[in-house]
Amino acid sequence: MLNPCIRRIADGIWTTDSYFRALGCKGSLRMTIIRTKSGLMLYSPVRLTEELAGELTTLGSVSAIIAPNLYHHMFLRDCAELFSDARIHVPLGLEDKIGKIHGAEVIAETTRFASDVEQFTVTGHGLRETILYHAPSATLITADLLYNYAGRQFPAENMWFKLVGCYGKPDVAFYHRFSIKNLASLISLLDWVTARDVKRVVMSHGDILYDPAAGSIFVQAWKRLLRLED
Repeated sequence: MLNPCIRRIADGIWTTDSYFRALGCKGSLRMTIIRTKSGLMLYSPVRLTEELAGELTTLGSVSAIIAPNLYHHMFLRDCAELFSDARIHVPLGLEDKIGKIHGAEVIAETTRFASDVEQFTVTGHGLRETILYHAPSATLITADLLYNYAGRQFPAENMWFKLVGCYGKPDVAFYHRFSIKNLASLISLLDWVTARDVKRVVMSHGDILYDPAAGSIFVQAWKRLLRLED
């Protein structure tokens, strides 16, 4: 069902699929690996087996580890311990939630991950998610701001997303609406994505979206949720 090995997505971009457990059920989880001039960036760390950690070292040294939002932190400490020389980036409020993280830097407006990686932090949503755009490969990278469930994930999560009406196409679950604190921040996100040439979206849950209009698909999904008209 899920391949634990590292998979090349584009030049300088790889992913690895893993899982987490919640309420006794398995859920899919994906980590994205980005090669930068200073080393590898790990976005949304997953459970790192000895085999997987070994595969990572063949790609290069890990220079940064990013917890993209207030919920994607389950394997952050283990990953940071394994790659102790890497910079650790966390969202505002994560340490209040789970305690002090040694060496962690809070993601701020002035934070810059790499020269060819842009980022946008959605401060007006309860997730406080930071999404990335890798310009050389035209790839948008997100944790929870888009899902794409189509039956290749674990049974419990497929059933859940069918129940919430977020299944069979790239979409945003309705419950995100209840976490919006500042609509202007979401509108700024959509403008930011629209201004970029996005040809694929790599998310942490569901199938990767490959489409020349991937950026527009992301934007339209959020416009439906926010009930915004073009």
